[in-house]
Amino acid sequence: MVAQAIRELRRHAARSALTAGGIAIGVMALVLLGALSEKTSRLVQGGRDFGAGQITVSGTGGDAATGMSRGGLVSGEQLTAVRAVPGVAEVAPIVMFPLTESPALPFSLAPLAFGVDAELLTRNRRAPAPHVGAGRLVPEPGSDEVVIGSQVAKRFDAGVGSTITVRGRDFRVVGVLEQTLTGPDSFVMMPFATAERLLLESEPILRRLTMLPGSQVLPIATAAAVFWREGEDPERVAERIRAQVPGLSVVSPAQAEAQIDRALAFLRGIIDGGAVVALVVASLAVANTMFTAMVERRREIGLWRVVGATRRQLLGRLVLEAALLGLGGSMLGLVAGLLATHGLNVFTERLGSPVFLITVRLVVAAALLPPVMAVLAALAPVWRATRRPPTEAVRYA
Repeated sequence: MVAQAIRELRRHAARSALTAGGIAIGVMALVLLGALSEKTSRLVQGGRDFGAGQITVSGTGGDAATGMSRGGLVSGEQLTAVRAVPGVAEVAPIVMFPLTESPALPFSLAPLAFGVDAELLTRNRRAPAPHVGAGRLVPEPGSDEVVIGSQVAKRFDAGVGSTITVRGRDFRVVGVLEQTLTGPDSFVMMPFATAERLLLESEPILRRLTMLPGSQVLPIATAAAVFWREGEDPERVAERIRAQVPGLSVVSPAQAEAQIDRALAFLRGIIDGGAVVALVVASLAVANTMFTAMVERRREIGLWRVVGATRRQLLGRLVLEAALLGLGGSMLGLVAGLLATHGLNVFTERLGSPVFLITVRLVVAAALLPPVMAVLAALAPVWRATRRPPTEAVRYA
């Protein structure tokens, strides 16, 4: 049956090629959009775990969910007040700012300076502490040492012992983080005090603010991670911080999860919806081809019935043709999609970071969905053709 189905498809080579090509285009769109969705999901999941394992505070007007804004700042006075809130075990001030002024690519994270006490990150209850692939994790306090993410290492062609420049200052790389496909891949981690000094040196307004008589803004942070004591309810601790420390935007673990989940669901809905539409259009192409083929082959089908072929045999053979069309189109589209994502990732890595991620489930879906949808699309015309009486079919001789 497979050999017969292949011969029939070859007999109408142009029509079969066009149909398989339409399926391939749909599969290629599925691979590209699916890989974009997978990369976005992995990136957002890392931020979700980070935010859900702590209480995140920032100055009013900042992005408290991620702490990746240069807007609202947290002053030293506010940090001290947060530490005094009942239920708070530790406060880890964070300084984050972009390494360059060029904007990040869509669906990616620009390289960021990340100043924090690395040992305090182990207190996060959801996000695992970063692991180094080479060198060591913790830079020497007060030194010019940094630990860089895997994507930063690729972009700047840097490794342990290399020198990179941040805001006009040279730093020595003492560690390279393992790849996580999340935020830390784009980090240049340094001691908090070093990052704070860099921020003040590059922001004249902030520097003048710290020089005012009686100023209590230092230490200054773009955000802070707050960890609660054992047995405490983090939602209640977050409420106490809001009530007792004015001028802060406070996001509890539950709020961080809800905010990120809503954004991710909306984004994935748009991306995955586009991929499904592409597959549906490809399936309609199969249905149209099968309808045309059934009309052209009415006499042939009738002759098969006359010589003893059962409806089940005819149904199996004709559906097999549709499945082979779908399989051929899916393989062609899968290969084209993999090559396209690889080429685009090579290009986007030079500009910041890759924006596509190929996963096993995506490859399986791209390989299996098109044949299944092709079979479903072909069932109606094939069923209609095989239900026609043989005497009616042979009239078209």
